[in-house]
Amino acid sequence: MPLSTQSQTDDEFYVLVATLDNARNLSNILKAIAFKDHAIFSATPNGLKVTVEDSKCLQANAFIQAEIFQEFTIKDDLVGFQVNLTVLLDCLNIFGGSAVPGVSTALRMCYVGYGYPLTLFLEEGGVVTTVYIWKFRKCTL
Repeated sequence: MPLSTQSQTDDEFYVLVATLDNARNLSNILKAIAFKDHAIFSATPNGLKVTVEDSKCLQANAFIQAEIFQEFTIKDDLVGFQVNLTVLLDCLNIFGGSAVPGVSTALRMCYVGYGYPLTLFLEEGGVVTTVYIWKFRKCTL
């Protein structure tokens, strides 16, 4: 079912829910800082910060303000986790570029908390793909 009509009843279990009409925008931002395999995601009520670091010598940060998202709900003051950036980018680009003008991939990113996967709901042209990214580590912020 399309993300816009998807049941929101499970949202009470998530500590983070972020929705974008076009996943390509997030993908492009993450590609710009993807010089290592893993990234640290830090969500606050102000938005989502993504940090990539190499040997404590080189660091790249991307900050996406909460207002950029169509929905940005966070239940804690700070939610942080580390995820494989290469896997995440592959998932965000699962549909590839659409040849149809005006068609984009919608994204709903949800996180329950430590011990649970980062869940992505991607929708394009009425087709919804659900992705669970399990291999990540909790990070102390």
